[in-house]
Amino acid sequence: MSSQAETLTKPNDAEIQAMLAKAVRLYAERVAESDAPLAAFGPDAANATEVMVTVTAMLKAVNLQVFELGMWQAWGGK
Repeated sequence: MSSQAETLTKPNDAEIQAMLAKAVRLYAERVAESDAPLAAFGPDAANATEVMVTVTAMLKAVNLQVFELGMWQAWGGK
């Protein structure tokens, strides 16, 4: 008997990109609507390497440098 995990197929690259883009848009919208801080995810949901790999790819996708991110945060970005 196969497990449920074995019967599920992994999403392809385009599906992963679409899910990540949707999550980013939803998160940014929620943060913009609220004055309360919203954690990106719960404890232990992702490790530091996974976050760094993803954030690096996200910055490259929109042609931003870490310096620009730091400046945005210093100027009051959420």
